[in-house]
Amino acid sequence: MPNSVQKVYLIHGWGANRHVFDDLIPRLPASWDIHNLDLPGHGGAPDIEPFDIAAIADRFAADIDSPAHILGWSLGGLAALNLAARHPEKVRSLCLTASFAKLTAAPDYLEGLDRVALGKMVGLFRQDYAKYIKQFLQLQLLNTPDAADILSRILPDLAALGAPSALQSALEAVEQADARPLLPETAAPALLVFGGKDAVTPPRMGEYLQRHLPESEFHLIEKAAHAPFLSHAGEFARIWTDFVVRHSTAFENGAAV
Repeated sequence: MPNSVQKVYLIHGWGANRHVFDDLIPRLPASWDIHNLDLPGHGGAPDIEPFDIAAIADRFAADIDSPAHILGWSLGGLAALNLAARHPEKVRSLCLTASFAKLTAAPDYLEGLDRVALGKMVGLFRQDYAKYIKQFLQLQLLNTPDAADILSRILPDLAALGAPSALQSALEAVEQADARPLLPETAAPALLVFGGKDAVTPPRMGEYLQRHLPESEFHLIEKAAHAPFLSHAGEFARIWTDFVVRHSTAFENGAAV
């Protein structure tokens, strides 16, 4: 089963593009059929107005021709949640890493952030994307011994595509999004991987997801920040591969894990 063909889709987060996964992909089983996506207005993908996360999920689902395993990072996880809730027949499993159902706090959602600090990044990214995306990723790799090697593998292609055109509209969509009503109706098994040092999407957001997703597993990587699939790529790949194998077996046998 580890070497069987599994169709997987990777969805990156706000301000990045598909190349943020370039260090993770070679660590995944070679037999997997991997589709690395760009969100609209990111990585050269055409922009859409408004930046509608549900509509984006519908677009992605239209290109999935058989049940797949979906990995979403941060904003990408929000798109993955919408995809799984709106098109359950397209999703075998979810992997949500450093993601959320709702980013901002509310009286009935203390897990959210009181202040979203990403707004200042819009101007910086537009001013010098290569410089500031590097600085952002360096912060996520502070506890990673081979951080320089990782950055050398992903930064040239990541930065070459330039600042996403949808920076502001995507951030506004993130700040307004509330996927909490989708959680109880999301049947796909979900792996939740969070970093203990993450200040953007703290682990409490993953714990909230675990409490409200019907079938979910929470995994904390203590020294990771907002990009566990980068800072702890080997561990992340092992955890996710094991999850995919287990739930692919269950799916094919028609039984629950």
